[in-house]
Amino acid sequence: MNIGISTACLYPMETEKALETVGKLGVSAVEIFINAPSELRTDFLKNLKAICDFYAMNIIAIHPYSSGFEPFMFFTNYERRFQDAMTMYEDYYHAANLLGAKIVVLHGDRKEGLLPDEVYYDRFGEMFLHAKRHDVILAQENVERCRSRSSAFIWHMYEYLKDDVRFVLDLKQAIRSGEDIFAMYKAMAKGLVHVHLSDHNSKEDCLAPGSGIFNFAEFEKHLKADCYKGLGVIELYRSNYKSAADLYKSYCWLKAIQ
Repeated sequence: MNIGISTACLYPMETEKALETVGKLGVSAVEIFINAPSELRTDFLKNLKAICDFYAMNIIAIHPYSSGFEPFMFFTNYERRFQDAMTMYEDYYHAANLLGAKIVVLHGDRKEGLLPDEVYYDRFGEMFLHAKRHDVILAQENVERCRSRSSAFIWHMYEYLKDDVRFVLDLKQAIRSGEDIFAMYKAMAKGLVHVHLSDHNSKEDCLAPGSGIFNFAEFEKHLKADCYKGLGVIELYRSNYKSAADLYKSYCWLKAIQ
């Protein structure tokens, strides 16, 4: 597994400043969290690309600021809004293409959502093919507040969609959902394209990698056995570490166990 850092770690620092901070650490790969509509403008995106080129960073994935609106945009019974929202997400696909990223991350519907699972899967499948036509992979992330919190839901999603679904595994979100990380990994394994890395202990569900109890070496064995070729990005909340030096320490720690 290649290792990188998400700019989300530095929120609410402005996206371009966060990206430059990550670049100065000497990290080779990055996920960019888009935090505002204006950050989808071509001139802004070109500035982000220039920062990445200067620091020789590859942009692997982008994360929409609009994740919290996805239940209303994509997962209601109002078909016209669903179709319009798919068109709106073309802005993210354009951003991904301009930045050289192949993955756009989706949270999906809230866990209280009322659509039958099969309708959810059909909606995602349509969105996935729409993104694919724009040369982008739309990938479902497991998120505690969403239907994707359940490894059973994810497993059925893969069985239903097969080649028309890909996944992002978020370790902290699995812990928050009361799910075993390895059970969630097993549900996603055949479609896994991206990983959000964090550590935890008996009291804290999100810590910097290397400061908790998670067995990253065992996790790496599973990834190697399944020939995983994607990226693992450190994604933490600002309260989970003290300084950028702590992020770099975790980055180096993870690289050392590869």
